[in-house]
Amino acid sequence: MPADDNTRSEPLRPSFWGRFAPSFLKSGVHWDLVVVLFGCGAVLALDGAWLAVMGGSPYYVVGGALLIASAVQLIRRRLAAIDLYAIYFVLTWVWALLEVGFDGWALLPRVNLACLLAPYVLLRVARDRHAPDALSERLDKARPFYFWGGLGWCGVVALVVAGSAWMANHGSTPTLGARPALAGAADGEWRQVGQSLAGQKFSGLDQINRDNVKNLRLAWEYVSPHESTQPPSPGQADSGPAVHAGRRDEASPIYADGKLFVCNPINVVTAIDPGTGREIWRNDPNVDTTGVAGPLCRGVAYYEDKAASICPKRIILGTLDLRLLAMDAETGKPCSDFGDNGAASLRAGLGEFETGLIYPTSPPTIVNGIAVIGAMVRDNDRTGEPSGVIRGFDAHTGKLAWAWDMGRPNAGGEPGPGDRYTPGTPNAWTIFAGDEALGLVYVPTGNGTPDYVAGHRDPAWEPYSSAVIAIDVKTGKERWTFQTTHHDLWDYDVGSQPVLYDLPTPEGPVPALIQGTKAGQIFILDRRTGKPLSKVVEKPVPQTDVPGEWTAKTQPYSVDVPDVVGERMRERDMWGISPFDQLFCRLQFKRLRYEGDYTPPSLRGSLVFPGQTGGSDWGGLTIDRARNLLIAPSVRMATRAKLYERRPGMGPIKHTEPQTGTPYLVDANAFLTVLYVPCQAPPYGMLTAIDLSTRKIVWRKPLGTAEELGPRGMKSYLPFTIGSAPLVGGAIATAGDVIFIGAASDRKLRAIDTQTGRVLWSTTLPEGSQATPITYLSPTTGKQMVAIVSGGRTSLLRQNNVPMHVMAFALP
Repeated sequence: MPADDNTRSEPLRPSFWGRFAPSFLKSGVHWDLVVVLFGCGAVLALDGAWLAVMGGSPYYVVGGALLIASAVQLIRRRLAAIDLYAIYFVLTWVWALLEVGFDGWALLPRVNLACLLAPYVLLRVARDRHAPDALSERLDKARPFYFWGGLGWCGVVALVVAGSAWMANHGSTPTLGARPALAGAADGEWRQVGQSLAGQKFSGLDQINRDNVKNLRLAWEYVSPHESTQPPSPGQADSGPAVHAGRRDEASPIYADGKLFVCNPINVVTAIDPGTGREIWRNDPNVDTTGVAGPLCRGVAYYEDKAASICPKRIILGTLDLRLLAMDAETGKPCSDFGDNGAASLRAGLGEFETGLIYPTSPPTIVNGIAVIGAMVRDNDRTGEPSGVIRGFDAHTGKLAWAWDMGRPNAGGEPGPGDRYTPGTPNAWTIFAGDEALGLVYVPTGNGTPDYVAGHRDPAWEPYSSAVIAIDVKTGKERWTFQTTHHDLWDYDVGSQPVLYDLPTPEGPVPALIQGTKAGQIFILDRRTGKPLSKVVEKPVPQTDVPGEWTAKTQPYSVDVPDVVGERMRERDMWGISPFDQLFCRLQFKRLRYEGDYTPPSLRGSLVFPGQTGGSDWGGLTIDRARNLLIAPSVRMATRAKLYERRPGMGPIKHTEPQTGTPYLVDANAFLTVLYVPCQAPPYGMLTAIDLSTRKIVWRKPLGTAEELGPRGMKSYLPFTIGSAPLVGGAIATAGDVIFIGAASDRKLRAIDTQTGRVLWSTTLPEGSQATPITYLSPTTGKQMVAIVSGGRTSLLRQNNVPMHVMAFALP
């Protein structure tokens, strides 16, 4: 028999595609396998060559060349095809393990192609005996090894991913020991968003604890009638995977005077029986949502007015159409002694502007009878948007008490005829905190519009951008200011509520303010003076190369408090669902400008990490007072920020925002693959516990599973812990050693062990939940309840215009 005759007693089996191939190709060669190996190898080798030239990993060139060589040997019908594929397989695993170790999610896109192709390559080649006759018998005996070995390696990948995801929640963690006794009686109410003016989000209730929380059951559910909202205005049309779009249900209920009070995104307020979920009253203010791109309402304020003959207990909120409303907490009817039959104008003094450019999204903060309120302005739309003025209104009469306008710092009141509050100044859209003993309200601010270009900003406003400002509620004058980001070019507005806490020290408790930031920093300040209690160091940062722009030479770092983001980006942190999109992301990483923290936006395109949602966003920080523990949810998602120079006659550019009045448009969106999968490796959302005594991390855990995540917004249904964004909702802590939080994209409400960070209980909510839960004591049943709002956004890509659900859970 000739040496190259390897058919023995049975004919070669042609491939599927071979049946349709021209006669000169019908040689028993598996052309489908050749095409797959050659195509995959060519993509990896060619793109990998670009990556290598840019200083990236050389693996892709080598791996791609091995796949091409294997395909060539298949055409020649040589056993070397298997040898070359085996070398590629081993090389892939060695390289992957050296880069990321046994991190299952990081391994997945590196090795999944090699593992998926292995049984296909080895079984097909072995079955058809592409080998010289002398090796045929040995190859027959090795056939089961090839097949089950390949499948086994696929199983290894699955086990590593599942195992690392399981360890993320069940791995060994330190224990905090027995819970210290908490002085003072437990407060069964939750009167403010944030529980109190201090914003600690802590309850002394311990009926639900770490031992019995696994028995929580749904006690009742209230579903609001469906409220339609108008579509985004033309200037705010859908721009792909941008984070801030569509309706969002972010309301945290409050519990006071025996009722739950909650608002939906278009400011409909409902009073609910806290024991049964029965609707008591409902007030629909019929707001005009024209031009409002993302209607939302984060909550309402409760105020007991001892001077009032009517409405002694009232609910106050700002609306999307710029009204400040007061309604009777007992009936929901307008308080006739407040403003004009229950409504005061928030439009006065703002001048002429396009509807929907400005509106409040967070409840007023009422300190010593003064309702203090700010507003959000439309991001990245134009310069000279309505003023970011902060105003205080008498909570009894609705009359303006004062206005703090950083462009008119000494004016104090409403502008005269023909004048207006200073346009374009930094605004304050999130929840404030207050100290009634000191007579101060603490206001976190954003930056002057738009976000990513700042050469036009007035130097007089600079100290108040992305800062915390203490304002005297009696006079409306600034008491002190602390800036968290200098000359903000990154949309690092201070989005989380300040937390007020008497910090234990050897010299006694110190009145502190703790502020988380989108940049991932946590600053601890003396709330009387604004002086840092944590060590703050100014560090040099990258400088802009954009004509007409400038960058602060340094930025403040709170160096003795851990940040909530973790390690910064590296090429090996790039991700995807396959080697191809991971390679794409590596190329993008090399092409984009990234020099670490505070890399400025550029015409080349820059990688901003943390991105525009944080670090810490509006859900903010939580304090477990008994354990002196700081609980911090955080986001680990990068933003790709690319500027485009504005030229006469230029057409629209996809995904950009106009920034009218500046020389540049901006494309500032999440850093994703073409399949809308994150370009960076998990986790994307974290929950961190920090001991405030030692300022050390006690535990840090990824929060959320991959169930709702997948390419193009599809669900993967994978129940593995991945740490899933958006994670902008807040957490609450209780004296039962349990933390409750929703916030992750998998729609789950979780109970977390305060001691270890492990998930003790979870339940799937009907829709997304970017709201902060609350806990209270039911006056009718005597049970501790946990309530949360569910509705609206479920992920970065999916928006749902659905009814709002209010759900309460209790022990049987």
